Formats: sequence, C-alpha cells, structure tokens
Amino acid sequence: MTVKECYEHAVSFLPEKPEENPDLQKFMVAWCNILLAENFENENFFRRANKTEELSSPGTVFSPEDEIPYNERLVKTAFPYGMARWVFRENDDISASHEYYSLYIVAAKEATPVLETEIEDVYK
Repeated sequence: MTVKECYEHAVSFLPEKPEENPDLQKFMVAWCNILLAENFENENFFRRANKTEELSSPGTVFSPEDEIPYNERLVKTAFPYGMARWVFRENDDISASHEYYSLYIVAAKEATPVLETEIEDVYK
C-alpha cells in the first residue's frame, strides 16, 4: 500500500469528499512516518515471528507514491485508522479522533504476532 492509498482510506471515513479538504494532503507523508515510528516494535515482532531480518530503525517514506515498508496486514488494517485520527483532529472532531485512535490501537495489536519465549525465574 502506498502512502497516498493509506491517506485515501483514512479520508474515506470523513462525511465529505476528499477534494473538499485538499489542505490535509500535505500532511500524509509526515503522518505516515509517525505511524512507522509508532509501529517499529510491532513490525519487528512480525519479522521475528516470520524469521526475517529485523529493522534497526523505523522505516521512512518520502513521497505519497512510496510503498509503506511494513507488513501488509499491519499497514492495511491499522495505518488508515491511525491516519484518520489526525484527519478528524484537523477537522476539530476530537471525539471521532479518539474513536479512530482506539480502532488503530486495536488493529495494530491484532496485526502483531505473539511470540513465545523462555521466562527466567529470578526468584529461585
């Protein structure tokens, strides 16, 4: 999914057409980079679970045409909600912003695999 596609999904939640809010488009890359930083650990959990190379730093995008460099499930289910929270905040709809933030958190957690690890008993 590209940054622009993610943004289009996010603004589709608005009760108006995206063309009615052209000023929001200038924020899509910055918002996506924040989402990439927020989901850095989630992406590394996914990579660890799938035995692929982990990232040493959060991904970065530079233009609306850039592909979002994280796993598809996380990007498609969580990122639009995460971006929508700022779309609604910019439209002064704080209640909807909180609602989409909640949806974002749930979607991000559901897209992040649980890893089994050994637990060290420090009270032996």
